[in-house]
Amino acid sequence: MPFSMPSLPFIKSAFLALILGVCLIPHEVAAADKATSEVDYPLVVLNIASLQRIRDNAGLMFESAERKDMTDRVDQWTAETLKETKGIDRSRPIGMMLYLNTESFVRPIGISYLPVENLDDTLQTLAYGTGTVVPVEGKTNRHEIIYTDNFKIRTFFRNGYLFVVGPDGNDTSLDFNFPDPEKLSTRLTAQYDIAISCLIKSIPPGMKLLALQAFKNQAIADLQQRDDEPESVYRLRRANGEGWVELLDKVVNQGEEFTIGGRIDPEKKIANIDVEIAGSKDSKLAKLFQNMAGKRTYFGNLVTNPSTFTMSVSWLLDEQQRKLFVTYFEAAQRDLGKMAVQDAAADLGKIVDPIFKTLMTTADVGHLDALAQLTGTEQGGFVLLAGVKLATSRNLPTQIEQLLTYVKDNPNGNDLAEKLELAAEVIDSLPVHRLPIDPPDKTGQRLFGEKAQLYVYATPQAVWLAFGGDTALDSLRQAVSTVALPQAAQQGRNRVPFQFMTHAKNWLSVADTENPAAAPFNERARASFESDNDAMTLEIRPTDRGVRIRFEFEGGFLGLMGRGVSSGIENGFFQPGRRGPGGRGPGGNPRDTPTTPPQTNN
Repeated sequence: MPFSMPSLPFIKSAFLALILGVCLIPHEVAAADKATSEVDYPLVVLNIASLQRIRDNAGLMFESAERKDMTDRVDQWTAETLKETKGIDRSRPIGMMLYLNTESFVRPIGISYLPVENLDDTLQTLAYGTGTVVPVEGKTNRHEIIYTDNFKIRTFFRNGYLFVVGPDGNDTSLDFNFPDPEKLSTRLTAQYDIAISCLIKSIPPGMKLLALQAFKNQAIADLQQRDDEPESVYRLRRANGEGWVELLDKVVNQGEEFTIGGRIDPEKKIANIDVEIAGSKDSKLAKLFQNMAGKRTYFGNLVTNPSTFTMSVSWLLDEQQRKLFVTYFEAAQRDLGKMAVQDAAADLGKIVDPIFKTLMTTADVGHLDALAQLTGTEQGGFVLLAGVKLATSRNLPTQIEQLLTYVKDNPNGNDLAEKLELAAEVIDSLPVHRLPIDPPDKTGQRLFGEKAQLYVYATPQAVWLAFGGDTALDSLRQAVSTVALPQAAQQGRNRVPFQFMTHAKNWLSVADTENPAAAPFNERARASFESDNDAMTLEIRPTDRGVRIRFEFEGGFLGLMGRGVSSGIENGFFQPGRRGPGGRGPGGNPRDTPTTPPQTNN
């Protein structure tokens, strides 16, 4: 499993490979009018659980913003502009499916699916008062809605659903043997209010193979060692790139579905956004992520502390990842040794050798355990804490002090190194080293004050950093003391590999008040967030079929969104008198210029 995002060339090559794969796919694979009883599954599904659920979520959003009046305005706009969605069943799933397009390979064809209560009413709703509904001769349940000589949509009705293709379609676009939308979207509807899912298993094998090979070829070219690139950096970058290639290979060949979905819990007033990759239950892809298991973190007592943000990584590395880090530290040690020889600094190698030994032992143990936490609620009073757990070494505090002593005695023109204060303070009989670093910009000064200090502290178990003003040392002292306490049983069961939590209200004290453009947002945020509704969390967890990244937002974010949408409505985003094609404009006045109907294709 890789540890950093792929480079821009990787992303570009993947996109180009995908386009190339689509363009060169055999025509017979994508033919829309093939004679078969086999269901034609789409490549991508965009699903809305139901129009009523979206309407209810909008009402909850406006209620959270204390703007219930906006619900009536949206209902009025829906009635006047969308003709009350007459004929469409507001309780069943609605959405769009994307298929390969034989006429325009770089642009898939979108087939909308609409749940129907009354077919004639639905067709008239789509006609929008300006189109003419015409049955297709010789084809049952087929209609065309003609708006102009050059603009029409085609429809096909079956089993309670109307399939619609826009102007980009042709006479054969609705000849697919479409799946039942309700069955197709069963999982998406149950888990999400709105979701988009890429059905990896529906992509033709030839297309996947071609795209993957093109990506691999480009990746190999990008992973060559660059001029003057240190060996340690090169090895880490190459191993990371190879990890992404391996992951993509498993996703393409063993993955079944890639999903992004969102849902609002009306009772808890919590919103979730999930990003999920899933393969078959016993696939190598599923096992890859299941090996990404978490472990009890050394910093567990701090994870639940009130803070502006907390980021925790407690990740069990697999064999390949362990070797990657060991190789990286070995290469870094060699690079540093070469620099020491060039600078005639023979003592540096003796100083760093035991530190690298501890790092390599930590990598070999295979538990990546670290925490970063920002605390504070007032300008100038924030403190940034960070800690990383290393393999236990009783000499680690002394080794860190020797390294910092060398840096101070050999500044090589670095004025900052000369300001380093060794053993400036003591915690539990171990030295704390201090370095004054004044925040260079206004954002940093609003957080940490105009004068700040960086503290470096090592114990036999961990290395700590603390940065901030007058309270930074006390915060470090408290954190070390808190970590040493026995962990609660519930926290001991917390095995999340990666988690991040932030509280929006705390950030308001350092908001930019000098920029007039930011004032409306700041005002809405202050009205939305309280200490009990302002949390946003991010968790990465393995599932039985893959991995899921979940963002969770408390109710204050719903209120913030509701206030933002309300502001947009008041500024003209929705006009109660706005009508569709051939209808009336704002205020109920006829439009001065002809318009076109809404496109049902993408």
